[in-house]
Amino acid sequence: MSILIKNGYCIDGFKEGYFDLLIEGNRIKKIGKIDKDVDSVIDAKDCLVMPAFCNAHTHLAMSLFRGMADDLELMEWLEKHIFPAEARYVNPETVYKCSKLSMLEAIRSGASCFFDMYFFEEEVVKAALDVGMRGVVGEGVVDFKTPSCGSPKEAIEKTKLLKGEFENSGLIRVSYAPHSTYTLSLETLKLVADSLDKEDIVHIHINESKREIELVKSQKGKKPVEVLKEVGLLGEHTYMAHCVETDNDDIELIKDAQAKVINVPQSNLKLASGIAPIQRMLDRGIDVFIGTDGSASNNNLDIIEEIRVASLVQKVKFNEKALKAKDAFRMLVNFNGLFDAGRLEEGKLADLVIIKLDGLEATPIYNPYSFVVYALNSRDVRDVIINGRVILRNGEFVGVDEEKIKFEVKELAKGLGGL
Repeated sequence: MSILIKNGYCIDGFKEGYFDLLIEGNRIKKIGKIDKDVDSVIDAKDCLVMPAFCNAHTHLAMSLFRGMADDLELMEWLEKHIFPAEARYVNPETVYKCSKLSMLEAIRSGASCFFDMYFFEEEVVKAALDVGMRGVVGEGVVDFKTPSCGSPKEAIEKTKLLKGEFENSGLIRVSYAPHSTYTLSLETLKLVADSLDKEDIVHIHINESKREIELVKSQKGKKPVEVLKEVGLLGEHTYMAHCVETDNDDIELIKDAQAKVINVPQSNLKLASGIAPIQRMLDRGIDVFIGTDGSASNNNLDIIEEIRVASLVQKVKFNEKALKAKDAFRMLVNFNGLFDAGRLEEGKLADLVIIKLDGLEATPIYNPYSFVVYALNSRDVRDVIINGRVILRNGEFVGVDEEKIKFEVKELAKGLGGL
């Protein structure tokens, strides 16, 4: 299958201009002025063409709990509301249907890729393959029985099985997903570390709140990042979500290990956890991603909205020059170490988004990066291409019954008291 995208203004955070993009199979074949017979031509006149976005931290199936427990502090939210609800209501059916709903929501905001941590992750994979979305999945590891696993050892073994099943998949990668240093003992954290192969990804919550830091220090005598280093889980393939309460010593440990940080600003604000020092991390050369968290704490998966908040709160924390638009955009399309995507370059995976520029908020445009970070909203997303396949065309899903998916989740929610 070949697709030619013509007449659009193209940006990727490093270069910009009017040029055509030829997609053959699942990759960008050629960039420039192109005249060639192809299977499909997409006219991107009066549009921006850019790499699709990456939602680098979420719990897709938690759309079932959207709005169920709001206006609470993190630990109260988790221990008194979310953990009990998950134990009662999370099963393969809810994970499959609610993950699929969340994927459509994410795609509508221009995301082609998700980084998920939850339970019954085989159902998340099934939903992703049905929709055609790219993702990294991680079976949650905690020191108590989960809806899908009776023990942390079982969750680790399940991760190994998922890795083997999808090691040749073009759309799916598998990560180890230890929940946090406060829900796992040193023994279990070391068990995860000992299970890793050289290129294995680790996805974990770290330094989300002051209370978490205090809890981990009381449990283990060290701060969470220090614990990760001690057990062998702090490395170049470690992706740490939140990092709100991250001091300069932590930042140096993260920098030295070449570990990655995932900024999750709206969830952190809503749970009153605080603002992560992202600009300080970027200044030290740390690779930073952007994620929404799950719908139970955000309460949406709009990654465009997320990057705007990310930039604005850094200005409040530091100064008006913090997290400039182009730097924020680069976080939005950052796939580093996950997939060979995120740039408009020949040979890269064809994960692209086309943004229409006919909206009131798109008039006028002087700086496309400023527009994307400070003015764009999801209703401007026209087309999304994932792995060389058109998933969203003119704002409509291709081959996916959106109304059916919404209906099924509403029916599930009725059992929880939903409207």
